[in-house]
Amino acid sequence: MKESTTVYYRTGDAGRLPLYATAGSAGCDLFAAVPLALRPGECRILPLDLVIALEPGVEAQIRPRSGLSLRTGLRLPNAPGTIDSDYRCDVGVLLQNTNSISRLPEQIAASPELIRELTACRRVSLAAYLQQADPCPDGSTAADWPALAANLPELAEFMIYLDSRGNPWGTIYIEPGDRIAQMVFVRYLQADFQPHPAPETVGRDRGGGFGSTG
Repeated sequence: MKESTTVYYRTGDAGRLPLYATAGSAGCDLFAAVPLALRPGECRILPLDLVIALEPGVEAQIRPRSGLSLRTGLRLPNAPGTIDSDYRCDVGVLLQNTNSISRLPEQIAASPELIRELTACRRVSLAAYLQQADPCPDGSTAADWPALAANLPELAEFMIYLDSRGNPWGTIYIEPGDRIAQMVFVRYLQADFQPHPAPETVGRDRGGGFGSTG
């Protein structure tokens, strides 16, 4: 028999109710509420336009989707993320784009068809890109590109590849409604910490220390 827990929720205009894909799914799919262009190296919160309230003793864990992890450089750096039972703010998913131009040689070796994709990209210097790039999500400028050109000319002339939307190659595009992660509900225990003069003598010590079992 499947055990269930009551989850109270509210979605905004752009939010969607989490959805179980099959009767046996352990995790329910979470859907992006806004478009997001996640450039290589960026780590940002993706809003879901969703508020939930959990029963006491239950946490929600945010986990990656295996297909996205296999096919793209998209990662959840804090996976599994935890939503506590007393959290009542908007739910978001922390996303990181692990793509990097420094990995291009090994990626081309693994997928030679990337050569055709890169050939179609526009090549510009890093300084030129920073000069025309949009501000960072917090409103700050991407970098002090004049200082970069003056003090680190070899880095300023580093060539990057821009896709058809003007973002660095490897940018991951997320659209509203995309399935972006999974949410699993788990019952948990809270510890009753008790002082003890020699905790290592309690129960059985397997020995070997940290990392001994590989």
